[in-house]
Amino acid sequence: MLRTVPPSADQLRELEILIRAHHPLLLVETVEEERVHVLLEHAAENTSLPLFSWTQVDGLRRELPEPGQTPESGPPQKALSFIERSNLEAIFHLKGLGPYLHEPAVIAQIKNIHKKYFGHRGAIIVSGHGIDMPPSIEHLFTPLSLHAPSSEAYHSFVQAVLRDLAKRLHVKVELSSMDVSQLLAALHGLTFFEVQKIITQAVIEDGVLGREDITKVLQAKRQIIERSGVLEYFPHEHEMGDVAGLSELKDWLRKRQAAFEDPKRAREYGLSPPKGLMLIGVQGCGKSLCAKAVAAEWKLPLIRLDPSNLYNRYVGESEKNLKRAIKLAEAMAPVVLWIDEIEKALSQEDAEGGPAQRIFGTFLAWLQDKKESVFVIATANDISKLPPELMRKGRFDEIFFVDLPGAEARKRILQIHLERRKRNPVDFDIRRLVELTDGFSGAEIEQAVVSALYTAFSNQEKLTTELIADEIEMTKPLSVTMAERIDSLRAWAKDRAVFAG
Repeated sequence: MLRTVPPSADQLRELEILIRAHHPLLLVETVEEERVHVLLEHAAENTSLPLFSWTQVDGLRRELPEPGQTPESGPPQKALSFIERSNLEAIFHLKGLGPYLHEPAVIAQIKNIHKKYFGHRGAIIVSGHGIDMPPSIEHLFTPLSLHAPSSEAYHSFVQAVLRDLAKRLHVKVELSSMDVSQLLAALHGLTFFEVQKIITQAVIEDGVLGREDITKVLQAKRQIIERSGVLEYFPHEHEMGDVAGLSELKDWLRKRQAAFEDPKRAREYGLSPPKGLMLIGVQGCGKSLCAKAVAAEWKLPLIRLDPSNLYNRYVGESEKNLKRAIKLAEAMAPVVLWIDEIEKALSQEDAEGGPAQRIFGTFLAWLQDKKESVFVIATANDISKLPPELMRKGRFDEIFFVDLPGAEARKRILQIHLERRKRNPVDFDIRRLVELTDGFSGAEIEQAVVSALYTAFSNQEKLTTELIADEIEMTKPLSVTMAERIDSLRAWAKDRAVFAG
């Protein structure tokens, strides 16, 4: 079925350049080995090179131009021995070699193959997921990334899946052109194997691929993303109107939306598409809410990286977790990547050369060089734990300081939380409540409303201004309990960040 979806011209050109430039060993980290093989078939035809494939079960087989079998080539050492002896100008696709790469004999064979094949267009492509490459041969391999499929590729593949299903059952497609666009956007970032499973399940249930199946696709996508163990998928539940105040930040985002949505036009105009921003400030003042609202406003998926999910007791695994998260985010692009409380991942308290230092290096390199449309929103509460290099101009497009809300913002926060709980703000003395909540964070104001609701419900009475005022007066806000820390944060931000407004 995948053979109906050709690789992109850019991906094919990239591979052909590597083959012509005599890169004899290529490494493709992916679970989509069938997609890799389709890419190699096209490259073999374009370069007029024979194509061989190897698995331990099937051994080494010639697939193009005519099929053929290399006898007794199942064991990896025998297959590599044939490749080394033949010194053949051909493309060899080795699937499942990863577990054998640490064997001394295999390492020696790969080094010999690299020497021999460096002189011509022959190329050995090792593909698989989670390949642990020995340091002694890692430098010999050129990494090749499998490009994310385009919307056209997803469209072609879904059509192929539906044609295949139509051979077995009656299939109806009830999607408008807008529905098709939404479906393709929902599928973006998934592997073709995952797409096939989701579409097949949706159709088999009732014989119809309809608009309601888009929701099922999004649910399945959320499960797949969260199964990675490092990222969470957030549905759109908030809009920018839910964020009170922060006028400077909202204006900054509005001006950059078009450049992020159309990076090609932005570059032609002389602009670099926005990379992301950092939100630093008082806990509970809307930094997380803002990340959710940006994704909704820009109509982009929102995925959250919790730094605590990165760390692993085994050496090197934490960096691999970060790389896996980055790769998944890039596959879903365009996307908003929200890194919550980034200081937990990049703490300066980590020992020299410890996991946080290595994670920081990996993250910084990616942030500097990233090409995919991943808009990063990093939030932080404790700047003392952030490495100074991260705060340097140019790392993020801008650093915003989110302070405690002013009077107008507190008024809007009270209105939002009353309306959300089916209460009319006109029935309350909002001016009095605004005065009482001076120095409160948005989260503290919300909690006062919720606590008053519990009291009213328990006493079987209406929610009143008095009940909310009582809860406010019983609350000791952060501006009191952490006054020195907040003052220190404001002093730091004065010359280093833009006040969000």
